[in-house]
Amino acid sequence: MILVQKREIFGFNLRAIRRGFLLPILFLHTSYFILHTSQASAQGLYAGEFMQIPVGSRALSMGGAYTAIADDESAFHWNPAGVSLVPNQLLGFMYSAEYGTPGNSLADFYQIGFTFPMKDITLAANWVRLSVGNLNHTPDLTNISVTDLRAQMVQEIYAGAPSYFSDNEDEFVLSIARNNKFTLDWGWLYYKEKIEVPIGVNFKIIHQGIGNFGSASGIGVDAGVMLKFSLAEFLLAPALGKLALGTSVTDIAGTRLAWSTQRTQIVPMQINGGVAYVQPIPALNTLATFSYDFIVGVASQPRIGLEVTYDSDLSIRAGLNQGEFTTGAGFNWEKKINVNYSLSINTALGPENRLSFSLDIDNLLRKGTSNE
Repeated sequence: MILVQKREIFGFNLRAIRRGFLLPILFLHTSYFILHTSQASAQGLYAGEFMQIPVGSRALSMGGAYTAIADDESAFHWNPAGVSLVPNQLLGFMYSAEYGTPGNSLADFYQIGFTFPMKDITLAANWVRLSVGNLNHTPDLTNISVTDLRAQMVQEIYAGAPSYFSDNEDEFVLSIARNNKFTLDWGWLYYKEKIEVPIGVNFKIIHQGIGNFGSASGIGVDAGVMLKFSLAEFLLAPALGKLALGTSVTDIAGTRLAWSTQRTQIVPMQINGGVAYVQPIPALNTLATFSYDFIVGVASQPRIGLEVTYDSDLSIRAGLNQGEFTTGAGFNWEKKINVNYSLSINTALGPENRLSFSLDIDNLLRKGTSNE
């Protein structure tokens, strides 16, 4: 008989198991502890709320259930670990008419960024902006105790030309990610299985400006991890697909926003968890992706998504984003240009139209590329 080494028990390579499986579990438990200690001192329930607006048309059309999927230009927003899954240099752009149509919406939402894979790590830089214009300036008259004087000032305000201001909120994000690949030796089954454990971190600068009334700035950190493996290999069932688990923590320990008016707000930390399953359907030359997301420690409806992709080029999608229906479609042209559209309906505010583009720089510059 061959003696079992100390680092192996019943054929398991303990080092690989610890690194491959325990890392996401420990990450989640540690983050959950930090969440409860930091939220106790949180100030400002809606601080930095614009950072909660979903980035990416594909993600939104799948109901925002993207924590375990994130592998495109919007990965930094959903799970920074997913930045490491982008294979080539990628330039991404997104525009969203928030609750209306382009040119006639309540707000405009933009994102532009660049992802740059290197030998061992992947870097990404992104700029996100929410712009709300034509806000009517109405002075605060509650400190005037004389009723007649207050009424007179209101009449004077509405008799003259209205005064408008704008609200611009920006987020600049630098992401660093690495895709760790391991091989697990399932000794008693006499086979080995490959797994992936992407990890990533965001460093972000936030700036908000409300007309001439005040501005705020702050620095925050996000982190994320994924676990991806093949169920076909794990269960020795060739018909099965791939499973992915993911968790991300935004605004670790709370992000402090300091206002020029001497006010301070804290953006509370949030932990998102998700699972995704990709099932190939060879007879139809399609891939079906099912995804499910939830917020740890918060009573809210889950996010659910479905995507069906034909021939790796054309996709249709649908989802539920905490009870709101979303849908959309995408088209990939020769792995060079990817276009995605999403639509979500808010019963109170109206439709939200979103359009995203991404350019694969490496494939665009590669001469003589053919579809093989």
